[in-house]
Amino acid sequence: MDLKRIISYPARWRRSKGFGVHSPFAFNFITKVIGEREAEYYAYAEIAAFCPKARKAGFNEIFAGRDMSVPEAWMLFRVLCHFAPSIVVEAGHGDEVTNIIVERALPHCSVEVWDASHVPDMKNTGDTEPFVLINQCLPQSKDNLMNYARTLLENGDTVFFMRNLHSIPVMATIWEEITSMTGYGMGFTDGYTGIYVGRRSLPHQTFDILM
Repeated sequence: MDLKRIISYPARWRRSKGFGVHSPFAFNFITKVIGEREAEYYAYAEIAAFCPKARKAGFNEIFAGRDMSVPEAWMLFRVLCHFAPSIVVEAGHGDEVTNIIVERALPHCSVEVWDASHVPDMKNTGDTEPFVLINQCLPQSKDNLMNYARTLLENGDTVFFMRNLHSIPVMATIWEEITSMTGYGMGFTDGYTGIYVGRRSLPHQTFDILM
């Protein structure tokens, strides 16, 4: 952890508890969804068992979600339950890790995989705002992914859940570009995971918090 992150810890901790957060949406989302620590959801145990960091020695599968911790997996589950999208578009497929999270959170949700050779049809985004889960992205695919994100935001509200901001340099760049692409919408990040709620009804603001 760098010195800047250490110095900013008290402010990020307070913000994570809702202090100084004046937006009702942001306050509820930070304290009741991102920061929820007491509820024991029905799928938590199963999700934890699928997280690579919880696997017993001897499992050598390589996943896009290979560094997904149990807290991050549980947070993704809560965020999916909160927004309840009818479609999830996944970039940098997370295989069984994210599969089980989406299936347990939203049994009837449609899942489409985005890659440079397959762009999900914009007409198939369902009757709710699309939810885009970005596990990872190759540098050569960045421009194509950004064009897709831009089109989604131009067509309506969109929620982005981004992982590996700290471990894959291009992911941090994509996060910065998505959160600055519009003059509206709220971002929430701890430097590792980022959630951008691209709703026209929300003022443009980013919260640096603990997740």
